[in-house]
Amino acid sequence: MPAIVLDSDKIKDSVRRIMEYGGTGVLKCVQCGACSAVCPGVKAGFPILCRMLIKKILDGQFEELVEETSTWGCQACNRCTEVCPQGVRPQEVVFAYRRYQASELAFSSSATTSQMNLYGTGHAVFTEAGPLREKVGLPAKAPTSAYDEKAQKEIQALLDDSPMGELGLF
Repeated sequence: MPAIVLDSDKIKDSVRRIMEYGGTGVLKCVQCGACSAVCPGVKAGFPILCRMLIKKILDGQFEELVEETSTWGCQACNRCTEVCPQGVRPQEVVFAYRRYQASELAFSSSATTSQMNLYGTGHAVFTEAGPLREKVGLPAKAPTSAYDEKAQKEIQALLDDSPMGELGLF
C-alpha cells in the first residue's frame, strides 16, 4: 500500500472547512477510539465514522472522501459525544462532513431514506421503542423531536433552507 503523503496546506484547509461546517472540536481528537467503540454505525461495518473520519480529516483527506457513503451511516445516537474524553463531539464532526457532502451534492442514494426520516421525525433512523422504554420504567415517548411537532417544524425549516432542500427531496 502506498504511503500517505501529508500536505500541511490540505490539512489546514480540511480542518478549517470542517470547523466552518460545525465540527469545531476536531482538533481536540487524540485518536483514542472511545467514540468508535460505542458507535452502532462502526459496529454495523461502516468504515468511515467517528475516529476514522476525524483521522482522515486531520490527514488532509477531506475532499478525497466526498463520495464516501458510510458517513451517512451515523445513527445520531450521540454516544460518541457522551464518551469522548477530549470533548471533540464526534457526532458534530460527522454531521459537519455530511454538510460538506450535501453542499457538493455527494450523498449516498441509500441516504435518501435517512434524509426523509430526518425530515419527518428529526432522526435519520427512528425506531418506535415505547414498549421497551415502559418495560424499564421510562415514559413510552422519549423526549425527542419525534414526538415534538414544534421541533419537527424547526428541523423541516432548516432542511428546506439547506442545500439538501434545494435538491427537492422533501
